Amino acid sequence: RGKANALNQGIKQASYDYVMCLDADTIVDQDAPYYMIENFKHDPKLGAVTGNPRIRNKSSILGKIQTIEYASLIGCIKRSQTLAGAVNTISGVFTLFKKSAVVDVGYWDTDMITEDIAVSWKLHLRGYRIKYEPLAMCWMLVPETLGGLWKQRVRWAQGGHEVLLRDFFSTMKTKRFPLYILMFEQIISILWVYIVLLYLGYLFITANFLDYTFMTYSFSIFLLSSFTMTFINVIQFTVALFIDSRYEKKNMAGLIFVSWYPTVYWIINAAVVLVAFPKALKRKKGGYATWS
Repeated sequence: RGKANALNQGIKQASYDYVMCLDADTIVDQDAPYYMIENFKHDPKLGAVTGNPRIRNKSSILGKIQTIEYASLIGCIKRSQTLAGAVNTISGVFTLFKKSAVVDVGYWDTDMITEDIAVSWKLHLRGYRIKYEPLAMCWMLVPETLGGLWKQRVRWAQGGHEVLLRDFFSTMKTKRFPLYILMFEQIISILWVYIVLLYLGYLFITANFLDYTFMTYSFSIFLLSSFTMTFINVIQFTVALFIDSRYEKKNMAGLIFVSWYPTVYWIINAAVVLVAFPKALKRKKGGYATWS
């Protein structure tokens, strides 16, 4: 009946004030719980502290790419969101919750495909805060096949879209600017894909693809935009990996994959949105959301 149902059963049996939730493949650093619990001592409205997942299986190219993604992009996003005042989502792979906060928001939702994103927003809307603790490290397994990666990213996107559809109007009533930014980001992540799709359709219908001037102009724009995006991406990844090197120095070698990461990422992301958003629209309330 899904991970959320199992978490609900487990927390109801827990007798302590704090509950740590892990995935089955997670290996936790021995000092991580101490770093996490320290955060709760200084903030009574803190509902959850999410850890810093690291990649265990780095032998394949996909594993190496995801290692760099987690070390730089995802870590950088969570750091910036913490500073801005609202972390979009805890990491379901490794998070320490205040039990009373989870009970207060009504536990995990069994009908949402990503229970971690859903409970994060329930905490936000109830006035609790979420914090990212980079010193609380754990190691996990990531998909090493394109099929596995595709299923994971569709699930993540669908979960974000489900939360957007469920919580948009509630978020607008909170008067919390950081939450507005996170919700706006979710909307843009969907809109840009459909705008690009409509634009490509327009070009296909109206453009003369045999026209040399048109083809030269289009190719020049493509090269310029690709170069600009790659240049900015290399700078971002270099800075982020440098910051992250205090936790795992070997990841700096992954810069070799950074130059073509943007192209692969945006193409996959666009395809994922086109599949995930219709799934989110068809979510059945009150059931059990499961995935394989």
